Amino acid sequence: MSIQKNFVETTLATKFARFNIRVYKDNAEKETFVLWTDNLDITQPVLVRIHSECITGDMLDSLHCDCGKQLNKSLQLISKEGGVLIYLRQEGRGIGLFEKMKSYQLQSEGYDTFEANVMLGHNPDQRSYEMVKTILDDLDIKDIKILTNNPSKVSDIAKLGINVVERIPVISKPNEYNKRYLETKKNKFKHFLKKSPHHYFYQFHANSAEQVDDIINLINFKNKDLFLKICVGINVQTSDLTDSSRIENINSIAKACRKHPDFIPVIHYSFINSQDILGETKKIRETFHDIHRLQLNDMKNLDMSILEKISEQFEMDIPLCDEMFEIVHNKRFIELVKKTNSFIMLDNSKGRGIKESKESLTKKIDTLISYGLNNIALCGGFGPDNLNTYFEIKRYYRFNFSIDAETNLKTNGEIDRNKNKVYIHQLLRSDEPKDHGVKQTRKFLEEHRPTTWNQTNIQGHIFSLHPKVFQAGCFPSTAWFASQLQEFLNKSSNFCEIGCGAGVISCLAALSHSNLQIVATDINPYASENTALNAKQLGLNKQISVFTGDVLDSIKANAQFDLIFWALPFGFLDPGAPITLEETQVFDPGYRAIRKLLHTAKQYLTPKGKLLLGFSSDLGHYELLQDLTQQANANLKTVSATTIQEDVKLSFELLEVSYKED
Repeated sequence: MSIQKNFVETTLATKFARFNIRVYKDNAEKETFVLWTDNLDITQPVLVRIHSECITGDMLDSLHCDCGKQLNKSLQLISKEGGVLIYLRQEGRGIGLFEKMKSYQLQSEGYDTFEANVMLGHNPDQRSYEMVKTILDDLDIKDIKILTNNPSKVSDIAKLGINVVERIPVISKPNEYNKRYLETKKNKFKHFLKKSPHHYFYQFHANSAEQVDDIINLINFKNKDLFLKICVGINVQTSDLTDSSRIENINSIAKACRKHPDFIPVIHYSFINSQDILGETKKIRETFHDIHRLQLNDMKNLDMSILEKISEQFEMDIPLCDEMFEIVHNKRFIELVKKTNSFIMLDNSKGRGIKESKESLTKKIDTLISYGLNNIALCGGFGPDNLNTYFEIKRYYRFNFSIDAETNLKTNGEIDRNKNKVYIHQLLRSDEPKDHGVKQTRKFLEEHRPTTWNQTNIQGHIFSLHPKVFQAGCFPSTAWFASQLQEFLNKSSNFCEIGCGAGVISCLAALSHSNLQIVATDINPYASENTALNAKQLGLNKQISVFTGDVLDSIKANAQFDLIFWALPFGFLDPGAPITLEETQVFDPGYRAIRKLLHTAKQYLTPKGKLLLGFSSDLGHYELLQDLTQQANANLKTVSATTIQEDVKLSFELLEVSYKED
């Protein structure tokens, strides 16, 4: 037996085969194990089953679920063909065995597994798959064939950077005890209990082929999700059907979509003034032969006979506002949507960019999935740095919702290519906040939030701290970042600190370098006031100029610096998540401000100037930071690193961004 850094490894003989086994233990003492066969060929896609613990099914062969049967069938296939089983200890979709038994009690009273978990105060599915990435990386596995009926699992694995090349269903026959359970998995968790899967989509809008090419170039590097399609919305009016130049333009967009197998053009047709809906639909079909999907915008009412006729010619996206939502109770409508795999677009915005509340959307989603209508798209108010409601809903239900955005992808009424790219990039990455880090940071802020001005001693100097400014004295990382900058400051004449807070780093830099000219800026006006006060108290106000603004917005366009530094607000939250002014010092939703810095800092650097970032890989998303750096045509490297005891032990890094030649 050999013991490695974070796992113990040996061999295990089973009735299926002789396996290699590793058991991992994380910081919370939670264990995960992995089995793999000797005949593993990592040069080819590897057969992998990612199985969440089910003691009742796996150990006791319970007839109330299909988990044990899926596990046994998977081990049979893996032992025969070679492969990997990853066993995650997240019983009862993450709620634990005790709560699962309480859920079983409720199910015996007539509630389904979805309803029971929610009634107990849990999300319908609380599982996560981050450990899978660690295990597959340790085994040097890049491409996998996954054994699962769960499309959300495929998507969650894909977003970790694992290339899922094939899904292999693991289907078992229902019995009298698990028939309703399997129906609930199909209807409310969107599991595929048949071999033919349904897809979901991210939709953006385009009015030129070039805008489609932008996103294709992005997708070619990012999309590893088997079930994701990228829909390209094309707005069409009645007058466009007789406008030859407009028809040519629309067909060129459709042709650009054909360059990538996952791109689907969708006509967004406004029926607001239609006198003959079926006649216009026929004309659309005749005019655009290569476009097979139609979004039915601005219909005054939804006539079932008309919908049935349209479904014979097009795949349909059906927008539903509150006034039309009653149709989802219509049995004929339910049957049509299921039969044709049409998408229901929850859309109260109607192209106005108005965001609907999470509570309103979830109420309607619960109604839809109760009828087994789970091809659902969320619409209204979404766009770059405005996706928090979408991600929160997706995590809560743990299945793949589609999304459509238009208004917030425009600038001055025109499609903005950069906004399109940021929006799709944020969706493709689907980065999740590190919950433990977010809770820890907010707890620490709350515990160290004074009600009045106070003072702290850092490196022998007294600093005043405003109650609404980052309390530098409570965070030893501030002093460490200041010490690491000394080598770079020795070679600098002009220094800029972004996110200056109380001005500790700027003041320490000025005290140790009397000839250094410093510009300090912060989005928090209390921080700018605080920095100016400390500079004055330390006799540094002639050396330090202080401004208020977002990132570098307040700095003169012709300013040049030998060194720019920002101890980043590396706490990641969903794009668009609301935060307080004080929290801007530690959280950056969607890394919006960081992205802005990376794209603007270069113009403020002297030819040999350097951009340095203070970071914590324990609290921040380093891979996302790397990705954003690459998008800014730059490289990222670690200059120095340390571990500091704050509330817990945390890793901190000083990073250097170096821009490539244009």
